[in-house]
Amino acid sequence: PIGFGDDDYSAAMGRGMPSKLVVFCETGVIDEVCRKLSDALHGEAHVIRGSPPFFVEVLNTNVCKGKGLERMCQSLGIDLHECIAFGDGDNDREFIQLAGVGYAMKNARDAVKAIADRVTKLTNAEDGAIRTLQEMESDGQLHFPGPGE
Repeated sequence: PIGFGDDDYSAAMGRGMPSKLVVFCETGVIDEVCRKLSDALHGEAHVIRGSPPFFVEVLNTNVCKGKGLERMCQSLGIDLHECIAFGDGDNDREFIQLAGVGYAMKNARDAVKAIADRVTKLTNAEDGAIRTLQEMESDGQLHFPGPGE
């Protein structure tokens, strides 16, 4: 579904509860905005520091990239342990933890690197995800089944 922007809070809420809100703010106040939103929402939503750090995400408690990965795998009949996930921000944590191999990008936040299985040698800007996959393929670590396999 396509998102909407509306400065009229009552009109926006009349459309139903959103799955995600984005709060844009100055980089220097990101942590303070996260804390204030978390305190105000009392666990009724996930408050996540954006990456790059000029926004804060407020997510419905049933929404995260990890749940998306689970649903995609179920739909395709793929085991989560066969997946490789790459991420750099706080909104990638569940995604990285649920995948069989979770990579934090070289430019990832330290909190993301701490939960990842591995860290890439390159950043997003250096095409770290695809280059890591290419390296894994050339090392024989990836298997691409052919027809009938």
